[in-house]
This record gives sequence, structure tokens and C-alpha cells, in this order.
Amino acid sequence: MVGTKMTSPVFTPPVNLVAKSETFVPFRSPGFGVEFLTSLNHAIRTPLSGILGLSELMLEDPTGAENREYLISIRSCAAALNDLLSATLDYASHVSGAIRLEEQDFPLNTAIEAGLRDARQRAEDHAIPLEAELTIGLDRIVRSDALRLRDLIALLARVAIHSVSNGRILFRATLAPWGLHFGELTLEAWRETESETHVERLQQLAVKPSKELLGGSFRIETLEIALVHHLVELLRGSIRITSEPHAPIALRVVLPIALCDSELQEDRASESNARPAVLIADDNQISLRVLSSILNRAEFESVAVNSGQAAVEALALHDFDLVLLDLAMPGMDGDVATARIRELPNCAGIPVVGITAGVTEELRESCRRNGMDAILGKPVDAEELVASVRFHLGRAAYNKAHHGII
Repeated sequence: MVGTKMTSPVFTPPVNLVAKSETFVPFRSPGFGVEFLTSLNHAIRTPLSGILGLSELMLEDPTGAENREYLISIRSCAAALNDLLSATLDYASHVSGAIRLEEQDFPLNTAIEAGLRDARQRAEDHAIPLEAELTIGLDRIVRSDALRLRDLIALLARVAIHSVSNGRILFRATLAPWGLHFGELTLEAWRETESETHVERLQQLAVKPSKELLGGSFRIETLEIALVHHLVELLRGSIRITSEPHAPIALRVVLPIALCDSELQEDRASESNARPAVLIADDNQISLRVLSSILNRAEFESVAVNSGQAAVEALALHDFDLVLLDLAMPGMDGDVATARIRELPNCAGIPVVGITAGVTEELRESCRRNGMDAILGKPVDAEELVASVRFHLGRAAYNKAHHGII
């Protein structure tokens, strides 16, 4: 089980290696105006109306043959609505300076693949082909902000999706080590199209995307490119938007990234037993059902409780291999629950993974201080969740074998 954390040196990238390109301008902007909110209101109500209308059709004939098509359309509308709300709230948090880098250890390829799954779903909803090229070496354990990296990858592809109405999307990820502990991650997304008008528009947005937002004109691609800028700045990277002969619209992001010790690479996927037991704590019954189903299908044993207090009581009576904990629960938040868990006998090193749909940076920081190992975002990506659970179980097995920590 996990005890002492395996650490890498604090990473401050050399200035000459992450110099900003001429298209990147750090910016801060004031809050949203009435015109913007009016435009956003219309954009939100469109997919919401689709969800409600299609749901009513399904309820009229629950066993009808058209239900699968309705479900696909509902998922598409829900995804669009989630994108709108998430992008708006994230943008507001970024421009207010409320977002901070959240560093944790994770397999790089799980964050990349999770972002690409999101992007592929959006591309499929728009009937657009998306092809990805993932070079070798992306399975390294790295230290960065997994949630923001996943969001950045999805956003890069979505900007390409929304930028023009034709042409396939291509994505490429490359990791170039600088040495034992540091490397450079390059993410590229481009859309094959011949529309010079859209090329010029995207390049204009690359300089100051917030200018159009402040003008009251809402476009989802404007909000997305603004978020890309903020995320790149948060991750201490650089961004360049170019026009190439075979890739008229190309977005290229370069991020410095810390590489973890190679010895952890070998043991990260190991498990302490055939069917590890996972305790899930969430006050939302639907979330509990979804999380339990995902873990059970991945051949984990799962036990669900509906509060932080119930999680502490369950751990006092039974042995578990990992705890999956919602950060915001009535009575006992994730930070308090984590601290209580760490005080229990034989629980000082049990992996605790947080799940959140959006909480304050103060609560996130408190969870980390009290010993939470990682934080995943909602909506939950099933494969990313399973990969994270396996990674932290492997880390626990490694620490137990090499350091005797339980």
C-alpha cells in the first residue's frame, strides 16, 4: 500500500526551452457582460431542449425500436451542453485567477487517451473523421496536472472541429526526454481544409480570443481557444497556430513535463490480489451506481457508501485496497474524510483517489495536504478511472514490496 510518496525534483523549466511564440499573449479579462450571457443562454437552451424533447419521446414508447437513435442523440446533446457549461465556468475561473496547477503522478498515456476519447466522441457527433498518431514513449509516469492536460487535449481537437465545416482532423502527441527527470511534450492538432477565411479567423483568435468574448458575441470555438491559451499558460508551455500547405489550420502546443523515476515504471500496473477491493463514497446514488458498474466490469470488488463518515466507519471494520472518494459530500468533505482515513490503523498508506465535478481550489489543496493521492474529474471517463485505480494499486504494491509500507 502507498505510504511515502515517490517524488521527483521541483520542476522549473529553463526559460530558453519554453520561450513563448509570437502568437501567444498572456491575458486577463473582466467578467462576462450581459450580451455574452444572453448569447450563452441561447446556446445552452438548444441542446437542453433536445435532451428534454427526446426524453419525452422515449417515455411515450419505452420499448420502441427508435430508442437507440434517441439515446445517441440525447448523449450528443448532453455532451454539447456539458461542453458549454464546463467551458464557461472554467473560463470564468481562469480569468479570475482562481485556478492553480495541481501536480500528481500518473501514466501520461492515460490522460492523452482520455482526452482523445472525448475528442473522438465530439468528432463522431459532427460526422467528422479524427485520426491520432501517438508516438512511442508516452507510457511514462509523469508529474503534471492530469485533469488539465486531458482537458487541453480534448480542447485542441474541439477547436479544430468547430473551426471549419469540412476536412478530417489529425492529432499527434510526442514526448522528447531532456534527461532523467524532465521532458518536452508536444501536442499537435490540425484540420485538413482549404478555407483560407477560417485560417485567418483562427489566427486572429490566437492573439486575443478574449476580445471577441468581451464584445458580446458568443462562439463556442472562441471560448475554447481562450481556454486553450489559459491552460497552456497554466502548464507553463507555449502555443503556436499556423497555416501549412498540407495542414492549413494547425495548433501546436509544447509543454515542459517532469518524468518520474524509471523504477516505478515497471511496477505501476501490478496488483496486490486477483480482485482488489475498492470502497466508493459518494452522496449521489447515480454516481455510486455508475462508479460501481465501471469497477465491477473491470473485475474489481466494490462496496458503495453514501458519505465520508460511512467510508471511515467501513475502513475501521474491513480491509480495502483503495478508496474512491467524492470531494464534496454533506457532513464530511473529502479533505476531512481523507485525514480521518489516514489516522486509522493500517490505512496510512491506502490509496485515496478523489472524484469531483468542480470544487474550490482551497478544498483541492486541503485534500492533497491531508494525503489524497490523486483527483479525477466528472463526468468520469471509464477507462481513465480504471487505469488510475490500477496505477495507484501498483504504486501501493511497489511501496509495500520495497519499503514495507502498509
